[in-house]
Amino acid sequence: MLPDLPGTGRVRQTPFVRYRLALATLAACALAVPAANAAPSDSTTTVILVRHAEKDTLVIGADPPLNTAGMVRSQELARVLRNAGVSAFYSTPWRRNKQTAQPLASRQGDTLIVVDAIDETVRRLRTRHPGETVLVVGHSNTVPQIVEALCGEKIPPFTEGDYDRLYVITLAPGRPPSLLRLHYGAPGKSL
Repeated sequence: MLPDLPGTGRVRQTPFVRYRLALATLAACALAVPAANAAPSDSTTTVILVRHAEKDTLVIGADPPLNTAGMVRSQELARVLRNAGVSAFYSTPWRRNKQTAQPLASRQGDTLIVVDAIDETVRRLRTRHPGETVLVVGHSNTVPQIVEALCGEKIPPFTEGDYDRLYVITLAPGRPPSLLRLHYGAPGKSL
């Protein structure tokens, strides 16, 4: 470096000094980029919860598939969440749940994670998906339990015709969880 320019308070820079400053700046940026792009283990997790879509009540047996309205709703769920960045898909083993999640999972090129225990589902949501958005397809009795376990809030019980509710829970380290209540597709037909 050369002496200060008189009366300016600035240091005179030669091309060599400017070159060294540019290199130092680039090196600092290069070191910062990996840290900025890596998902830290304390990143915010977004959990989207829905009840399975309408089931076919005319099918005899314990594991009925979706009916036509349910198939339409599952496609609408895929449309609504197509840009939400969902990277994991949880479903119970029942056909109606898998069929509700499958259109979006297929569109994203992903597979379903099948779970059957509420405690295991909550544990996985809290520990395995930092920085991710996760879809969980549950039942009328499990969605309220999962919501309460994740954020401490009670939601109204589902009636037989409630299929349009969509809950978004944000789990951010150091902050209380937040719950957003939404609806998707055709309005539910509460009985």
